[in-house]
This record gives sequence, structure tokens and C-alpha cells, in this order.
Amino acid sequence: MAAPRERTEPSLLAEEYEPNRLTFSQWVAEALLRWRIVMRAVLFAVGVAVLAVVLIPPVYRSRASFVANAATANKLPPLMSGNPAAAGLFSQLGVNAGADPSESPNFYIQLLDSRELLTRLVQSRFVDPRGDSPSDSAMLVDILRIRNKDPKRKVEIGVKMMDESIRGSSDSRTNLVWFEVDTRWPELSAAIANRTTELLTDFNKEQRLSRTRAKRLFLEERVALAKSALNMAEARLREFNEQNRQWLSSPGLVSLEQQLQRDTERAAGLYLELQRQMETTLLDEFNNAPLITVVDSAVAPRKAQWPRYGSLLFSTLASGLLLGLMLAGGAAILGNWRVRNPEAAGRLSRSWRRVLQDTRSVFRRKPPVRET
Repeated sequence: MAAPRERTEPSLLAEEYEPNRLTFSQWVAEALLRWRIVMRAVLFAVGVAVLAVVLIPPVYRSRASFVANAATANKLPPLMSGNPAAAGLFSQLGVNAGADPSESPNFYIQLLDSRELLTRLVQSRFVDPRGDSPSDSAMLVDILRIRNKDPKRKVEIGVKMMDESIRGSSDSRTNLVWFEVDTRWPELSAAIANRTTELLTDFNKEQRLSRTRAKRLFLEERVALAKSALNMAEARLREFNEQNRQWLSSPGLVSLEQQLQRDTERAAGLYLELQRQMETTLLDEFNNAPLITVVDSAVAPRKAQWPRYGSLLFSTLASGLLLGLMLAGGAAILGNWRVRNPEAAGRLSRSWRRVLQDTRSVFRRKPPVRET
């Protein structure tokens, strides 16, 4: 009578007699068995974080904000002015229909990145945070410790550094513009932000007033010429009246007097019109210089933006664990592949050893050949 067969679980048979099959549970188990790889990855990430803290200087961020005031009242084009509903819709969407594009907040954001403004910024003087005396000052391009003997190249490098350190944003609905400045000193970050606001105001005035100033200078010359022509016309009319007492009895003198009168009135009208335009230009020169209303002046931050030890520790441990698990999982998959493909694994090992030997032979010093 035959002995009864022993019953075995199908999963155990699969794992015993099918070694080529790598299940998820086996992969997790193999990865956990390689916990030393995970710990090495975590220690490596911690070491990199420590080196970053030691080598990378601290970063302090200061923020300033202002409102971009419009130079004049919003002027709608004829289509919008005749359609109040469309104008209201554009206003709700944050679109300032008919306004000067250079008065929008985006203009100031672009102005923050302009080479002219950044050049003025790096050539400005600030309290030197490297010195002990609060009265010590130096140009920003010198405080940044740019190692270059060419002054123009130093300014160029300083402009690039400030372009990376200053970041701005805006809200088209409220015309609010804010920007942030990052440096390694808190007082310097606040000073640069406040100086940037001053440069924005000055640069804005210069650019916007240039056209109005040119028009005013032109009108000043025209007003002077018109006044001289009016004086000459009045002088001729007065001289005619003094020399011709009885001009009413002569048709020729009457015609001449009327001509002189018309010349005088024409010169007076031109002079008054130019004078009126001159007064309007003077008012526009004042009104069309939109000022910046500072909402928040920059203050020296008390806490560094970098390093943040809490977030740095969390991100370091998380990245180290993730890297370790990836390496351990990859090692588990590689080990299973070696079991399933022993010949290919052997060829790969031999090829790798051959590459290492060839690399060592390239860098190995050859003994000098003696001449006989």
C-alpha cells in the first residue's frame, strides 16, 4: 500500500522551485535585508547637508512693497467711453483700458531687471557689514567681494548677481508691486531693498519727465518768439497811428491800418495760445510724474532664509531614506537578475574588471626608458 503524499503550500513551492520569479514581497524583503545601504545613504545625505551648511553662507531675505500710482486719470478710447458696460467689465477683469502701459505694475517688474537700474544699484554706497564701525561705507560692487581687476567687469558681474538676488511680483488689480532681496547680511538686504525703491522713483521720474520737459523747452522758445512778434506788430500799429492822424480820410491808409490791426490781433492770438499751452505743459510736468507710494519699507530680518534647520533636517532624512530605498531595491533587482542570468552576469563582471584594469593602466606611471 503506497504511502500518502505530503501536502505543501503552492506559494512555498513557487518560491522554492521558481527562484526566477521576483514578487513584490520578496523585493521588499530583499530591500530590507540591505538596510546597511539605506543607512549609508542617510548618512551620506546628512553629510552633504552639513557641508552645505558649512560652505554656503546664510541668506537673509528682506521685502518691500509699493503702489504704482497712475500719472493721470484713466482715459478710455472712444469705443469704451461710449460703452460704460464694456468699460466696467474691463475694470472688473483688472484691465486698465486706455491707460499708459508704462504705468502698469508689470512695467516696474521689468524695470527691476533693467541693466540701467541694477548698474546704479551696484554703484551705490551702503554701510559696510564687514567692518566694525557703523560709519564705514563702500560700494555694493566692493561689498559683494567680486574678484576681478577690471572695474567694468566687476560691475557686470555685480549686475548679474543682483539680478539673481532680486525677485519681484505684482497684482494688476491693486497696482501693488512687491520684491524681495537676498544677501548674506540682514541689514544689507534691507538697505538694498530701500535703495531699489528710491532708484525706481528717480528713474521713473527721469524717463517720464523727459518728453514733457522737451515740450516745455520748445514752447518756451515759441512763446519768446511769439511775444517778440506781438511787440513788433504793436509797435508798427502804434507808429502808424502816430504818423497818420487823419488816416480815416484816405482809403489807402484805412486798408493799411486794417492790415496792421489784423497782424497785431493774429500775433496776440498766437501768443495767448502758446502761453496757454505753456501753462498746461508746466502742470503736466508736475502731474505726469507718477510717484511711488511705499506700502512697506524693508526692514532687517531677524531669521535667516537659509539655513532653516527644521526643514533642512526633515528634507535631508526624507531624501536619504528615499535614495537608500532606491539603491537597496535596485540591488535586490540586480541580485535577482544575476540568479536568473548567471552567464550574462559573469560576462558583465569580467567586462567591468577589464575596464577597471584598462583604466588603471592608463593612469599608471610608466618607468623611464634607459638609454644604452
